[in-house]
Formats: sequence, C-alpha cells, structure tokens
Amino acid sequence: MDMTHAILTALAGWLLGGFINGIVGFGAALVAMPIVALGLDMRTAVPTCGLVVLALNIQMTWSYRAHLDTSGIRALFLGALPGAATGVLLLRHFPEAWLKTGLGLLLAAYALWGLCSAQPHARRLAAGWGALAGFLSTSLGTAFGFNGPPLAVYLSLRGGSQREIKAALGAFFIVSGMFIVTAHGLAGLYSVRALTLFAVALPAVILGGWAGIRVSGRFGEGHFRRILFAMIMVMGLSMIRGALSSVN
Repeated sequence: MDMTHAILTALAGWLLGGFINGIVGFGAALVAMPIVALGLDMRTAVPTCGLVVLALNIQMTWSYRAHLDTSGIRALFLGALPGAATGVLLLRHFPEAWLKTGLGLLLAAYALWGLCSAQPHARRLAAGWGALAGFLSTSLGTAFGFNGPPLAVYLSLRGGSQREIKAALGAFFIVSGMFIVTAHGLAGLYSVRALTLFAVALPAVILGGWAGIRVSGRFGEGHFRRILFAMIMVMGLSMIRGALSSVN
C-alpha cells in the first residue's frame, strides 16, 4: 500500500473507531484495525494502534473524570506490566490464530449469556480476577492492538453506571497503554511510517471520540449494557473470523 492510501485508510478507520469508542468506552481498535491494517504488516499497524488508543483514552478519562472510582480497579494494574512483556513475546513467537480462536469463543459465549440474561447486579470480585483481567488486556493490546475484551468482561461483572464503566476503562487503558507503548518502543517497532500514521490518525480519532461521547449521553443504562454486550459479541466473532481467515 502506498503512503497516500495508508493515510486515507487511517483517517477513515480511526474516525469511525473513535466514534464507537466514545459510545461504548472501548472498541476503537476493533473497528479501526481491520481498515487500517489493509495492506499494512502487523509490525506497523499494531504500534500505531497503541499510540492512537492511548491518546483516545486520555480524552475519555478526562471527559468522565468525575465518575472515576479507583478503588475498584487497582487490582487491574497488578497484571499490566507482566502482560506487556508477554504481549511482545506473543507478537514475535506465538501463533495468533490459536489465541484469537479460543478467546473469541469465550467472548461470544459470555456476550450471549449477557444479552439473554437479566441485568446483572454489581458484585465484589476478588483482586486476583482484576489482576488476571489486567494481564490479559495488556498482553492482547501489546500483541494484537486491542485490549478491550478482558477488561470489558471484568467491568460488566463488577457493575456500575455507564459513566463509571467508561471512566474505569479509560483510566486503566491509559496505564496499560503506557506499558504497551513502552514495550513496543523497547522492541524497536516504531518506524517513521508508524509515527507518521499516528500523527495523521490522532485528530481523526479525537474528533470521532468527541462525537461518540456526545451521542452516548442519549442512551439509558439498559441500552448501554445491551450495546456493551453486543460489542463483546462482535469482538469475539471478529477474532474467530480473523483467525480462521489467517489459517486458510
């Protein structure tokens, strides 16, 4: 792909990804990566994604800062650093089709349960579950460019309003994003091409995120939870499809 085509796809992909992220609180990479990665190798697309998602979540956390309760998400940070290191190893050595297929099946099953069951009540989860969610989220973000699924599952089980969930998502994604960006940098993945695409994508994703946040204010809590589980379902099915395509 020539640079002009890459820039145009980056603009389109991250504008749409930012909009979806503003509505649900995550999913920017899920939406943008299939568009941005057309013709780009993963070693260019993934580090660019890490920088863009970090900037987007700074915007979202600032927008919902009044609703942030750090006491419920501290355990997530325990798994962030080892998750980033594991993600680099996965990106370099692990067959991503295996991981994506297994995770996709789990996400699809969980989303189906969430869509069919009654609205879950908030529950107190042991710190170990938070650390596991943080580990899986950061390792996936480092290796494949999207870190939302494990964290979305954890926060949906923990409960909270849509503003509280978005604030928690954004705060954790900032911290995990710093680990991810650092891991990519230490692995030597930032090329001039990747940094150029980040500079192009940044205004598009910020504009899309702002629009999504404005639109999301019109959704009630019930609608928000259905959208949340629907996005988890889309993530799971997309992972399975991508894994099967890579095998074929």
